[in-house]
Amino acid sequence: MDWKAYWISCPNCPEETAPRFVKTFELKEAPQKATLRISGVGFYTALINGRPVSDELLNPAFSRYDITTYYNEYPVEGLLKAGENVIEVTVGNGWYNELLHSAWDFESAIWRAHPQMICELYADGELALISNTSWMSGPSRVVYNALRSGETYDAACELPPMERAMLGRGPGGVLKKQEMPPIRVTRLLSPVRQMEDIYDFGVNTAGNVEIRVSGKKGQKVTIVYGERMRDDISLDTENIATFLFGKRFQTDEYILSGEGEEVWHSSFNYNGFRYVQITGDCKVISVTAREFHTDLAEKGRIECDNELVMKILSAVRQSTLTNYHHIPTDCPHREKNGWTGDAQLSCEQAMFHFDMIPAYLKWMDDIVDSQRPNGQIPCIIPTSSWGYGWGTGPTWDAVIFTLPHEMYRYTGDVSYIERYYPAMRKYIEYLTSTTEDYISRFGLGDWCPPFEAEICPTEVLLTGYYYRMACQMTLFARLLDKPEDERRYSELAEKIRAAFKAEFIGKVPDSQCYLSALLYFGMADDKADVTRRLVDKVREADGHLLCGIFGAKFVLRTLTENGRFDVAYEIASKRDYPGWGYMALNGEGTLWEHWSGKFSRNHHMFSDIGAWYFQALAGINIDDEHPGFKHVLLTPHIPEDIHNLTAWHDTPLGRLTVQWNEKELKVEMPEGMTATLTFDGQTIELEKSAVILR
Repeated sequence: MDWKAYWISCPNCPEETAPRFVKTFELKEAPQKATLRISGVGFYTALINGRPVSDELLNPAFSRYDITTYYNEYPVEGLLKAGENVIEVTVGNGWYNELLHSAWDFESAIWRAHPQMICELYADGELALISNTSWMSGPSRVVYNALRSGETYDAACELPPMERAMLGRGPGGVLKKQEMPPIRVTRLLSPVRQMEDIYDFGVNTAGNVEIRVSGKKGQKVTIVYGERMRDDISLDTENIATFLFGKRFQTDEYILSGEGEEVWHSSFNYNGFRYVQITGDCKVISVTAREFHTDLAEKGRIECDNELVMKILSAVRQSTLTNYHHIPTDCPHREKNGWTGDAQLSCEQAMFHFDMIPAYLKWMDDIVDSQRPNGQIPCIIPTSSWGYGWGTGPTWDAVIFTLPHEMYRYTGDVSYIERYYPAMRKYIEYLTSTTEDYISRFGLGDWCPPFEAEICPTEVLLTGYYYRMACQMTLFARLLDKPEDERRYSELAEKIRAAFKAEFIGKVPDSQCYLSALLYFGMADDKADVTRRLVDKVREADGHLLCGIFGAKFVLRTLTENGRFDVAYEIASKRDYPGWGYMALNGEGTLWEHWSGKFSRNHHMFSDIGAWYFQALAGINIDDEHPGFKHVLLTPHIPEDIHNLTAWHDTPLGRLTVQWNEKELKVEMPEGMTATLTFDGQTIELEKSAVILR
């Protein structure tokens, strides 16, 4: 459908403010059906006759605005009436007009301009309203707003007379309907304790707070968000304010109107926090945290009687959810960036827990929009310019293969491979052009290992992922019936494998990450020997994991796949540093950026343990010969300190449930699914639900 409306902007609004656009229009009768389609960059709020058009937040979704800009559609017939109607749209800066200087250069984005909006209203199939210069515009009471800095709302200010809106140039991108789930408030949190002017909500979250206050006109309330406290009972934001070059960070302000009890929350930003400090001369009546993120539907869950396992799983889920705001971010406070490495490492557990496909499709389209003509992709997506130099390379860039591959594995739908095959093909050709003798040397390695860890050479991981991508391309070409490509990428994979062995086997000192990488990438000729050496390295570390984000994924999986679940479970169950138990028992209900907790305390890049729990404890594994859960490989492991466990996942065929206790193992399968169950030394072929006595 072609747009008849125009982008409009406010001619005299300072860029710190959120401009307001208003239009009064007439309808002969209340429509039976009405649709508003609207976009406002950065983020907009919209009211019709004083009522919000939806409960969605921070729309439209962040994108490469100069290539793709999203719009939203809402049914609004319930808001309209016969006679005079008023629509009011306020547009904040968001990602579109970043004011704060930072390490990632969004203040210099190619698309950057003052906020603007576009909308059309259809009533009973007829075009009833478009945005154009007949609208009135002017500053709103949001007198300052910046994504990472915060928002200032002046309820006491006198708004100047409005003037005609002017035509905007638009962000430059093609308008595309937003199909992914929206951001919504998913729960409200009350403080679990108050320490003078600091409120503790008991868990690390993302969103903002709603305050209820009273006081005199012009009094100001200042709200500062953070995730740590100092010993002197003061808020510590030092660990999350790095790489930002401004005095203001995660700080909202509200200036009172003086008219009785006043309720307010910010509209155009979000924060990562557990603690909130509220200062001002007025009376604070109540403070409620609003947790909001992309509203991802639940797809699976594990429940068991082991408190540590449940704490780790809870932290995995909380870190995943509070780091999804239209894109999979690394953290909800300091950066809010869509780091590719973080997302590719966490995607399997995310797919087990949530319906990720609509959200991942949107982000994969962002990746394609960000891909350079030579095939390169940046390490944060979306981006305007930063991220094509430092941080790129196979370990992070693998996301362009991993997400389509996992979507195919979980659904059996080859269209995801077909949709992104050209981008993947372009990338692997680029990557090949950057290697010499099939060894990749550009990129990041095993990020954030414990300080005392033995480091695996970065080239091992880079080349291992290069080989994995060539193998994936061979599979994808076969699925799409491209025999020439299949032959080509199969030959490429063999050349990379040979080069890897010549370069590294017998020449790299043993470490947990290196040995598990040999197993993970299929480079070990003698798996039993490499597994034994890996177990030895774990024993040297007293059962602890001494790896960063890649080794953390590799070690648990390869030990389990090679018959040493006992050692993998020992690692996963450690309660002291370094380990997931240390995070879960000493954190704020989320995973950390570093095993020590020194840096950000809400990152999801160590979250693959959540997938491992599904695959190793519950034993739910996709049979790659029959993707989409048509046939599953059930390999449950039952440790001594778990007496009962229930795991379920909603597959394309229906719900699969694995449940075990001290007496029996129960498998409930939907119609059309078969399984091979390996359990207690026996292998059983299942064609329907079954109960196996122990």
